[in-house]
Amino acid sequence: MHYQMNYNAGKKENYKMKRIYLKWFIFLFAFLPQLMLAQGIRDKKEQIEAMRVAFITKQLDLNSKEAQQFWPVFNEYQDKLEAMRKARRKDNKMTSPETMNDKEAETFIDNEIDFRVKEADLQKQYFTRFKQVLPVKKVALLVRAEDDFKRELLKQIKEKN
Repeated sequence: MHYQMNYNAGKKENYKMKRIYLKWFIFLFAFLPQLMLAQGIRDKKEQIEAMRVAFITKQLDLNSKEAQQFWPVFNEYQDKLEAMRKARRKDNKMTSPETMNDKEAETFIDNEIDFRVKEADLQKQYFTRFKQVLPVKKVALLVRAEDDFKRELLKQIKEKN
């Protein structure tokens, strides 16, 4: 009788463990592709950032001292710009111009103009800081280098597709 109770208790424990394993398997099966996709996106983003650094460094012909002073300021600028754009995307995700009434459309336009003004103000602020660490001619080259990098990136994306 004692053996029978232990046997049934063992079966119950075994059953519980199988259910736990099954839940973990389902969880991993359901979410692993999403996790892998997110990792893939992070990897692509890091790859693009590395390409941007190499491209801009080459276009501006930065020496080591200039690069050491420039990149922390540029990265700070990019982080602030990305935070602004992320907030804008979040706000715009909640609204669709197709379904707006006139008042909502007016607010949407005003918000877009405000965003662009803030973006230009941030650019002006940081380009002033760039001129403190780089010769003004290299700062002018930065404007073109950023545009050229975007075009090159789009060209590579089109070639892959």
